[in-house]
Amino acid sequence: MQTIKKYANRKLYHTNRKQYITLDGIAELIRAGEQIQVVDNETGEDITASILAQVVAQTRGRGSLLPTNVLTDLIQAGGETIAEMRRSIWDRLGGAALVDTEIGRRLERLRDEGVLEAEEAERLRRLLLSAEPALAPDLLPQVPSRTDLARLTEQVDALTAAVELLLAERNKA
Repeated sequence: MQTIKKYANRKLYHTNRKQYITLDGIAELIRAGEQIQVVDNETGEDITASILAQVVAQTRGRGSLLPTNVLTDLIQAGGETIAEMRRSIWDRLGGAALVDTEIGRRLERLRDEGVLEAEEAERLRRLLLSAEPALAPDLLPQVPSRTDLARLTEQVDALTAAVELLLAERNKA
């Protein structure tokens, strides 16, 4: 366990290494799989969660993989348990529909391959799938890739430049 003390002047001191450490340094420790504990030097209070939130916020500013809506959910969750938070994120991403769609697809494949009789496949479908119909595969939420986001950002930048150019030309006239 890596122990870090936070002093009143907001400096962080890595007691194991006997040197000051930054939030970036803490992020590197965590990425390396280290367990950390941050304590307030004056009170001895465990403030690890608070410091980790700062690390996440700082990382977010540099293009973190966590979307804003997930960070918002984390903040809004407050004292909820991790399981409730996971369920909330799962629901937001359409997880139940994804599972239902996959179960349906596999049941159809087993029926088509002759592993299951049509009646048995239908019985399993009624037992396993939720009462609400699953989304069609083409309606499932699509998570954009980094490439998609980069391309979209470039397009928005190009449109912004074009609009600014048109406005500048309009103001000249």
